[in-house]
Amino acid sequence: MKSGRQVFWALVSSLGLFFLLGFGLQWNLLVTALLAVLTYFGVFLISRPKLRIGRIVIEDYQKGEELRTLLDDAYEDMEAIRQAGKSINNIDIKQETERLYQTGTKILEYLTKEPQKIKLARRFFTYYLDTARGILEKYLKIQAADLRTEEIRQVSRATQEAMPILNQAFEKQFSNLLANDLMDIEEDIKLLKINLKMEG
Repeated sequence: MKSGRQVFWALVSSLGLFFLLGFGLQWNLLVTALLAVLTYFGVFLISRPKLRIGRIVIEDYQKGEELRTLLDDAYEDMEAIRQAGKSINNIDIKQETERLYQTGTKILEYLTKEPQKIKLARRFFTYYLDTARGILEKYLKIQAADLRTEEIRQVSRATQEAMPILNQAFEKQFSNLLANDLMDIEEDIKLLKINLKMEG
């Protein structure tokens, strides 16, 4: 849709210039056509929509498109985790999955507002999120098989043990991302105390 608007305005501008110079001012048609073509490409490039995450233009960041892709893929993984949580019968795994989804969603919301920190969460995107989704999707396949063998029970226990570990990893990642903000708050509070002492 945005691309169609780009083409439309570029075409209108170039044709407008062509008719104005070629027929209105009687310029040489070859020169006029060349200027019209250059105008088309110029307007097309200028009107190109900027790549954004939230309200922040990420083209200003190195590898901005890669960051956008990482975030989009992460939202897909989180949706898969949410859907898995709805389908899981084991109450402990279900609760841990819901907790995982809540923390993961907070991380993604934070990174949408602070895209410059996405690269700090690369391991979260490329390992922990994929691992969580993979474990849950495999568990759902086993659950769907509805078997009561010892091997199935072992996989169920292993999944139950893995979920708190994944939750700890998600929480640690979120804490690491917030570390600078927490330090800023501490510095602000220290400064506030110093100012109050000086004024008092």
